[in-house]
Amino acid sequence: MANIIGPAFNVSGINYNEIGVRDATEAFVSDIFAKILNSAQDDDLFKKDKLIPESNAEKWIKEWINVEYANLLTQQSLKPLVNQIVNSFPPER
Repeated sequence: MANIIGPAFNVSGINYNEIGVRDATEAFVSDIFAKILNSAQDDDLFKKDKLIPESNAEKWIKEWINVEYANLLTQQSLKPLVNQIVNSFPPER
């Protein structure tokens, strides 16, 4: 997979003309799972028992870790989902 880093981290470093369907699909699936993980951490269930409020830096680091975890999850465990999405595209000419 190409080294795709989300727009929140590096907008200018992504060359969208050189990304293949598989790389774009992996980035798409990773982004979805990172958003799911981030929204789960924002749930009151996770915030209930904190004695010290979370700082902006701590929140950013957790979101970054979720992005990296989602990338690994996509590459290792979600290949069937990625393959199904890739196969839904018409063949390239």
